[in-house]
Amino acid sequence: MTIDRFGTKEFMDVKPNNTDIRRDLVSLLPRLRRFALVLAQNGAKADELVSKVCGQALLKAPFQDAEDRLDLRLFGAICSLWRTEIRKKKASNETVVCLHSAATSSPQLPMILSAELAAAFLLCAVEELSYREAAAVMATTEDSIAETVLAARRELAIVTESEAERRA
Repeated sequence: MTIDRFGTKEFMDVKPNNTDIRRDLVSLLPRLRRFALVLAQNGAKADELVSKVCGQALLKAPFQDAEDRLDLRLFGAICSLWRTEIRKKKASNETVVCLHSAATSSPQLPMILSAELAAAFLLCAVEELSYREAAAVMATTEDSIAETVLAARRELAIVTESEAERRA
């Protein structure tokens, strides 16, 4: 708010500087898509999630705190949107495909872990987020993330052992 030469208060319009967020969004796109793929286990659905979240981020950019990490905010938004869509499918009695069967029917995405295990593992092991940051993204506790990552590592170790046995 400023005071003009007549002594009246003027409210400055919020003029977004979308240049910075657009540049940041472009650099984050591969990471966002990878995370969305882990959750959705479908390329088209992952692209839709990323598109919606990026659109929301552009609209909310002028009102966001510059101190917040954009990547964490967007990962959280993708996770939230994905969970909302899963709830909508269940509420409308649509057939919700089992994640493991969807993964095996799609040759392009050979998923070994469930979406929740894979998402927690991706955030902590690949994206190198702390358990606290991953918990904020997944809207859960740090202990839950630690348990989920441990379970994912165990499942991956079992798969690795069975692969080694098959090769021998």
